[in-house]
Amino acid sequence: MTNLRVLIADDSAEFRKSVRMMLAFERDFDVVAVARDGVEALEMARSLQPDVAIMDINMPRMDGLTAIRLMPRVSTSTVCMIMSSEAERDQLRQAMAAGVREYLIKPFTPEEFVAGVRRVAAQATEARQKAAAAEAQQAERDRLLLQLVNSYLKTGRMDDEAAKAYAAYSQRPQADPSLLARLAEIFCARREWRTLRQICERMERLEGGQPRN
Repeated sequence: MTNLRVLIADDSAEFRKSVRMMLAFERDFDVVAVARDGVEALEMARSLQPDVAIMDINMPRMDGLTAIRLMPRVSTSTVCMIMSSEAERDQLRQAMAAGVREYLIKPFTPEEFVAGVRRVAAQATEARQKAAAAEAQQAERDRLLLQLVNSYLKTGRMDDEAAKAYAAYSQRPQADPSLLARLAEIFCARREWRTLRQICERMERLEGGQPRN
């Protein structure tokens, strides 16, 4: 089984070190990033896509709550856990509303910390499995759509039903530029200028050019 990838964010170097040590003997966890604030945490999450982000609330430049709210924009499958002091209970409620799955009140024991991370890890595993299943479903839908588009093109269909399938395919991220060129001719013949423009812009992006204004 693949180890769970962990990001730690706290503005205290000593606390970051102690948290990392708490996980050092857990063989199924890999600490892949250690951040000093919310800005660094988001930058690291974007590039490393951790399974779990363990965040402090009060950090410079960007606090933990703001980073947690922004986390889905940079790493959709990362599950967040927060650490805070007893005096920050109001912020903890905000954190839970922002999507935090687990929180710990400082100070906590190594056993409490590891148990909390494991609870979050179980949710991270579930989130990763759901994401993989959704990706597989989307790949199957894309395959069936391409099959339908090719069958319509083979018979020369240009009716509304076929055009709907053509337009849907033209928006897929993995659309074939040569196939898009054929679809552009069809929408030109149908005088559907808006869809034609969108397809031409997609072709330019796929070929490394810039969209037209």
